[in-house]
Amino acid sequence: MKSIQLKSLGFLFLIVSQYGHSQSKKETVATKPNVLFIAIDDMNNWASAMGGVAKTPNMEKLAKAGKLFTNAYCVVPACNPSRVAIMTGVRPETSGQYTNPGNFRDLPGNANRITLPLYLQQNGYEAIAAGKIFHNGRGKGTEPDPQSDPQSWNYQFPNDVGTKGHQLYLDKNNQAKWLEGAMYIEGMDSRKPEYLSKFGVWGVTPEKKEETADWKNAEFASNYLGEKHDKPFFLAVGLFRPHSPQIAPQEFFDMYPLESIQVPELPENDMDDIPEIAKTNFSSKFVELVKEKGQLQKATQGYLASMSFADACIGKILEGVENGPNKDNTIIVLWTDHGWQLAQKERWEKFSLWKQSTNSPLIIKYPNMKNPGESTNQAVSLLDLFPTVLDLSGIEKPDFLEGTSLVPLLTDANYKRKEPAITTYEKGNISVEKNDWNFIQYKDGSEELYNHATDPKEFKNVIKVKENQAIIKELRAYVTKLKNK
Repeated sequence: MKSIQLKSLGFLFLIVSQYGHSQSKKETVATKPNVLFIAIDDMNNWASAMGGVAKTPNMEKLAKAGKLFTNAYCVVPACNPSRVAIMTGVRPETSGQYTNPGNFRDLPGNANRITLPLYLQQNGYEAIAAGKIFHNGRGKGTEPDPQSDPQSWNYQFPNDVGTKGHQLYLDKNNQAKWLEGAMYIEGMDSRKPEYLSKFGVWGVTPEKKEETADWKNAEFASNYLGEKHDKPFFLAVGLFRPHSPQIAPQEFFDMYPLESIQVPELPENDMDDIPEIAKTNFSSKFVELVKEKGQLQKATQGYLASMSFADACIGKILEGVENGPNKDNTIIVLWTDHGWQLAQKERWEKFSLWKQSTNSPLIIKYPNMKNPGESTNQAVSLLDLFPTVLDLSGIEKPDFLEGTSLVPLLTDANYKRKEPAITTYEKGNISVEKNDWNFIQYKDGSEELYNHATDPKEFKNVIKVKENQAIIKELRAYVTKLKNK
């Protein structure tokens, strides 16, 4: 099929996009736009597009051409279940995939579960992947990694993810050198290192930008986007940085001189009003050592450098759209699977229900978009991406989807969303984000409440404030409904 210029079909496209009218298969194939997913691993809200300190000019450029969701939240603050929720359109309470270990396909009810790329294939699309979209990338092997969900794709680019150089920062026991042996587990596999003691490193890769796996995945996507295709396509490209280890080419470290790095604000009494169940997790000891051994400034530098490296890869991908034949008929959705913490509330990485862990940069751009460059601060969920893509593509939505289309927010600047964004971390721990509030209830019944209008960094738990009882009751009802589902 020749490249479609949707400008000439603008009226039809607008009708289909806004109202989701179904079409016959023949009509749908004739007018469907392409879809580009750019998935970023572990990038938090420090992006400059969101007012943060990281230098991300390509994300800024895309936000000016599309719509930025500053208050988007992951479904689960962990890579595997977050991506499963996005790609299946259902919550962990439905799929059973609550945590990182395991393949969702092995859980009851998931063997034949329809994913977004599979559903689009059923509606005339070609589904192509590069890098990490599900929990793992395809890899370079003869057979694709099972956790890349190979049954979802017509083709996966055979490549690794991230950058090389990790081993340069490890000691003989595969633990971060800077730890000086502080986190060895005695008596286990010859003092086997823990996850964070192995991957909690930051530094320069000996690779040039163009030699890295992330760049090669971006380059593959850019080349694919620069070509004409006989069918509409769903192209998903996943960038591994800034996921740990934070290793990036020298040019990106040069953007952040160490002496200029400001570490996150960490009040000494920040955990005083936190329920006992949430005071610590497996990363808390690691956070203590990061601070004790003077590594927080270096870690922050590594994270920012990795963010800028990922942004450069984004720029390479977008070149393929801008300079190719698909510029005017491609929907672009840029998302990150969750946020990331650097010692905030005694946590490292993700795995919590606080905003720094759950807030996920999200940008959507589509053909004939009204009012590009606007942003919205209304709370939305990454669960909403599956139905949104279908609405924008004029494809009828299946009944199993549990998210809510973002098309009303995309097309009407005055639209007020009723649905909250709900995040689950392990079974029974749930966060509800709505308007300026973050309500958290843990499996033992303990609770937290934060008002982002007055406390955007969530330093003060206001669950006991009498004036907040009405909003607590409203948000608690969403938790009760989900638990009783």
